[in-house]
Amino acid sequence: MLYASSTLALACLEVLVHIRDVGLMPTDYVFCEVDVPETLISPWIFTGEAALAKIESPVLSREYGDAWFRRTLPDTSREAFLRSLPPEIQEQILYSRAPVQTVPSLIVPSEMNYLISPAHPQFGQLGWGEPQPFRFDPRLIDSTAR
Repeated sequence: MLYASSTLALACLEVLVHIRDVGLMPTDYVFCEVDVPETLISPWIFTGEAALAKIESPVLSREYGDAWFRRTLPDTSREAFLRSLPPEIQEQILYSRAPVQTVPSLIVPSEMNYLISPAHPQFGQLGWGEPQPFRFDPRLIDSTAR
């Protein structure tokens, strides 16, 4: 599964939140823009308390992403896996038929990230820009070490 963010700034935050040891910070990051036709994006359908429960729980968040990705694979065990999830997650997963799924950021819930399945038959319809080098501002990295 590939992860994308709605903005480059959000993508930076999504990386930095996981940095525990700045010595392990890769120096060869790149980014590229992805052109995704609206018809290939499944929207996030949860609202209110249901949405908050999913985005505030790392376990539910991970289960949702795993279930969505498994749905795109030709795996016979996926049905049993889906049945093991809460009904509202099953509903969204079964509703989603696109190679890209919108999900709220755990860091900034009003902004969106995207799950992208390279295994989906329509994956080839996504347009990919040229990779461009990206360097984190050293002040951001220094601030995570404090």
